[in-house]
Amino acid sequence: MGKSKYKNLYDRVVNENKKKRYPRNPSKISDVSNNFNAETLYIGSRKRNSKVLLRIYDKKKEQLS
Repeated sequence: MGKSKYKNLYDRVVNENKKKRYPRNPSKISDVSNNFNAETLYIGSRKRNSKVLLRIYDKKKEQLS
């Protein structure tokens, strides 16, 4: 096998991707809190230019209230 100028795969990937341009991520992160305890976490937005809206919450707790 030939010798590589990189110590490991991580170094190779970082070096090869340093100068590439990546699209800006328009996602928004927000939460619904009660006394600084997040009950629901939203990632993305329906209003912004986002294709995904992810909601993380306790479904059982919401059904009981």
